[in-house]
This record gives sequence, structure tokens and C-alpha cells, in this order.
Amino acid sequence: MDDAPLPTLVEASVVRPLRHAVLRPGQPATASHYPEDDDPRTAHAAVRAPDVVAVGTVLCEAPPWEPGRPDAWRVRGMATRPDARGRGHGSAVLAALVDHARRQGGTLLWCNARVPARPLYERAGMAVRGEAFEVPLIGPHVRMWRALGGGPAT
Repeated sequence: MDDAPLPTLVEASVVRPLRHAVLRPGQPATASHYPEDDDPRTAHAAVRAPDVVAVGTVLCEAPPWEPGRPDAWRVRGMATRPDARGRGHGSAVLAALVDHARRQGGTLLWCNARVPARPLYERAGMAVRGEAFEVPLIGPHVRMWRALGGGPAT
């Protein structure tokens, strides 16, 4: 992993194809477009090796348990090409997104994580909040969060 390519911040158009292929196969391409994709505060990160192998997005959005919180950021659209998994690309993308949220003044990070991806988020210091729930057409998820003050969620 030491020689793994580093993620770079990219335009939404770069992350959407992999986001669609991994997270929304069989659905219309528009299912992979988020309303906040083009917000100037939103960041998209990608790892290229040399093609795009991992992507993710972070956007300013309050969590459902604390609506209206202006310093909360949500991770969405984390996807790694199946043949590139297990090489640290997803963790690198997530770290770049955390860094962006911190630089923007974020103090809380959260996501709706697919249950199989839970270990990725736990390695990044995130903790489960509440019970698992089903997202129609996608599968079981858990809400996860962490403080961005440096330490893991408690």
C-alpha cells in the first residue's frame, strides 16, 4: 500500500461512472447523480491506477438525528472497483474526504454505510449510530459517524 496511488480531488463527472457501476448497477445513470454534486463546497475524490479505481464524495449536510447542524458533513458514493479492493484505495479516498471536511470547518462526519462496508468506516474512527435499516433497491445500511476534532467517535 505504500506505493499505492494517492487520491486527488476531481469533478463530479469523474466519480459518477464508477459510482453508478458499483453502487447502482441496473438503475438509470441519473440514480448516481446527487443534488449536491455541483455545490462548490462538495468534494469528490478519486484514485487512478491508471484508470479510476476508487471514488467518494463529501458534502455539507446535517445528520438526521441533528437537523440544521451547519458543521456536519456527509460521505456518499464511496465505491471501489471489485478488482481493486483490499489495496487501501477506499481508505485513502475516505481520508481525503475527511481532510476536506475538516478544512471546511466540519466538526462531525456521518454516512449511511452499506453493512459490508462497515469495517472500512470503523478503521477510519467511525461508529455505528442506531439500528440497521434497508434502503430500497440497494440493501441493508447502518448510520455511522465520527467527530472531526481528531479522535474517533465515542
